[in-house]
Amino acid sequence: AVSLMYAPVTQAAPEKARVAPAQPRKLLVFSRSWGYKHTARPFGARAIEILGRQTGAFEAVLTEDDALFEPQSLRQFDAVVFNNTNEEIFLPEDFAKLAPPEQANAKQRDERLKKSFAEYLQAGGGLAVIHAGVASFRDWPEFGTIVGARFDNHPWGAGSTVVVRVEEPDHPVAAAFREPCFIVTDEIYQVAAPYSRDHLRVLLSLDPVRTRTTPEQKKNVHRQDMDFAMTWIKSYGRGRVFYCAFGHQHELFWNPLVLQHYLDGIQFVLGDLAADATPRAQRTKK
Repeated sequence: AVSLMYAPVTQAAPEKARVAPAQPRKLLVFSRSWGYKHTARPFGARAIEILGRQTGAFEAVLTEDDALFEPQSLRQFDAVVFNNTNEEIFLPEDFAKLAPPEQANAKQRDERLKKSFAEYLQAGGGLAVIHAGVASFRDWPEFGTIVGARFDNHPWGAGSTVVVRVEEPDHPVAAAFREPCFIVTDEIYQVAAPYSRDHLRVLLSLDPVRTRTTPEQKKNVHRQDMDFAMTWIKSYGRGRVFYCAFGHQHELFWNPLVLQHYLDGIQFVLGDLAADATPRAQRTKK
């Protein structure tokens, strides 16, 4: 029954990776979420596993166990995916209810895992972040620097149809989308500081002119610059980071273009797909 449930993913996933891996790659797919738990998480995790298996690009380890972020465990992975993770995912879910000594222990462990993770990325590890993953670690300032932005809200709620602009159609990580723009139905985020095009390379963004925005949705728009980045890549130390805002609606995980885009982003953070992450401050007008 499980394999039937994911059959559309298998059919939509590419048969072949854009580049052959330089060596066998191991990917940690972390799907732990506190607070709002996206129901798309099992589809995201399974889609990534299928992408790796079907193309031979990587072997995925699917988990919600944060013990894998201990330095000696994390070392075995070439990259990490935050699959719709949310909030303080290195703390226990019931942290607020714990007795003070237990809270102190949990905080100590949380600090250790964060340090381990940041050092792993700085030393050349990779990170791919899907949708709500940008809302992880709200109390950890460094995570904003790592991922390049903070979650603000979603003016276009679940099931909104918007027009997305491909800012660099010839960029290897945006090459899945052969048209200069396309239509997608999802929950659409806007992000807040430290987001800046001076620090990351935006590949896809919402087209605010072609997208129909209701007066109700307009009320929730905070960005005066109307810059709604959907996918970007960046560096963090020697590490590579890919963020894609798609991933609230389940069916995006059996959309062939989106799956190819995820695979390309993952191959970039694994270190196999060569791509320029130099920031481009100017928006590409198409």
